[in-house]
Amino acid sequence: MDEAWELLTSAERADPVAVAAVLSRPQVGMWSGHVLRRLRNRVTDPAPVWFHIGQLHLLAAAAGVSAKLRFTMVIPLRDGVAVLPGLGTLRVPEVTEWGHGTLVSDASGFTVKTGSGAPHPIEWQPIRILNGEAGSDAPRIHLDDTGPYRGLAIPEHPDPLSDSSATRWNKVFADAWAILERDHPHRARELSTGLSVITPRPATYRFRQHSGSAGDGYGAAIISEPHDATQLAVTMVHEYQHSKLNAISHLAPLTSGHPTANCYAPWRDDPRPVTGLYQGVHAFLAVAEFWERQREHSSGPDSTLAHFEFALVRTQVAEALDALRRHPALTGIGQRFATRLAERLAALSDASVPAEPLTAAETAASDHRAAWRAAHLHPARAHVVEHAERWLRGEAAPPLKADSPVMAAATPPRLDAKAILTRVLFSDRAVFDAMQANVAGDARKIATDLTPADFAVVAGEHERAHALYSAELAKGSNRPGTWSGFGLTLHELSPGPAARVLLERPHLVRAVRNKIAATGEAPEVERLASWLSADG
Repeated sequence: MDEAWELLTSAERADPVAVAAVLSRPQVGMWSGHVLRRLRNRVTDPAPVWFHIGQLHLLAAAAGVSAKLRFTMVIPLRDGVAVLPGLGTLRVPEVTEWGHGTLVSDASGFTVKTGSGAPHPIEWQPIRILNGEAGSDAPRIHLDDTGPYRGLAIPEHPDPLSDSSATRWNKVFADAWAILERDHPHRARELSTGLSVITPRPATYRFRQHSGSAGDGYGAAIISEPHDATQLAVTMVHEYQHSKLNAISHLAPLTSGHPTANCYAPWRDDPRPVTGLYQGVHAFLAVAEFWERQREHSSGPDSTLAHFEFALVRTQVAEALDALRRHPALTGIGQRFATRLAERLAALSDASVPAEPLTAAETAASDHRAAWRAAHLHPARAHVVEHAERWLRGEAAPPLKADSPVMAAATPPRLDAKAILTRVLFSDRAVFDAMQANVAGDARKIATDLTPADFAVVAGEHERAHALYSAELAKGSNRPGTWSGFGLTLHELSPGPAARVLLERPHLVRAVRNKIAATGEAPEVERLASWLSADG
């Protein structure tokens, strides 16, 4: 440790700017946070603890190289691999598992000595850099495919991109940056000063992109290989908002206490703590602002899809922000910050959206909300029993009580499947029709439990969807998407109290149905919902 610290200080004296650049990298924050939690026994991972502590030696070595110093430093190796932050990856062939070597940096370059003391030739791979088009102000973003602290599962094994994947990343990034500079210049400016690292992940289905960020890694984003430039542009905007809010929260807490995960976040399958809800509101508000502008620069199917994205995210943020502002865990600063978010949202409220994507967005939002309730809300047993007994006696339903507590499902289902089907429909009707004809095929990339009824409701075939969902329910289906979908079709065909109960309290209707069915009499769901709604 002393040797590493001495090299760090020597490097800083020689070139303070270069060393500051090394120390400010997101992976350094992720490493320091993880190693402290590991030393305090708050996390576990497969690596020996000395491997994590030894990263200080690699950090010092990177600083020494950046400052053009000559030095010798013991470094940790994993399967012969070591990463010098901000510089590249060296690999010592034929070295396996957890180990160490001695890095020698001199006028001839790098060599590594292992247990025998003999120097080994090394394989050196400089970091990959994403660049914009010539003449643009695009930042130099590190495409980190090897660092052990580049993701959420630490330590990650190196997973170098193929040359073809790296080339595609560069092309899509250059196009994405052109979109940002031309259509979203204020976002381009903030990204050029803040986003510095992208951890690439393998490509996913077009509308199931993976992205994320880590609280300790300011300026880093984890992003699956994008389908197109617009997708990458909006994803970079989205993920950088998380970095910003994480930085703000380190300086001034926006919430207090240790809140439980019981908040509804319209873009998540699972219940979230208020901190997660805050993060989502902040990030998706920027996404709504992006799509509000991007609609002006889209045409054909892309235009309809952009209108849908804007309308859906605006609806989601409005609901979530309202809940956030009423949450008791917000600090004074948290309330002030949320008020500012509300002002930004208000600027979007009068933006018009064509009828078809607007209706589709409202339907998708209602479906997700109802499915989430069916998945995670559980009415009190005594309340369910009382309803079942009154039904069996032919009496009126008891009054509806306050909302049920949140009990998160162990493995939440995909609740946004119909929204994704809507995206497929707007982007390419032929692809939608092909999926509908073979639900067991490509549709499984969206969700494994999609049924023909889901395609019917998205396509606007409400009578057919009603019949299909009724058949699913008659067989005792408890699938959240079935209950939300049936509520949607009933709302379209026969709007009224029964449809409202199915959309607002699907968990209660389902629990009472199941309780009654256990006696041997399975009630028809629409009739049961009408009975429950008779109280008003």
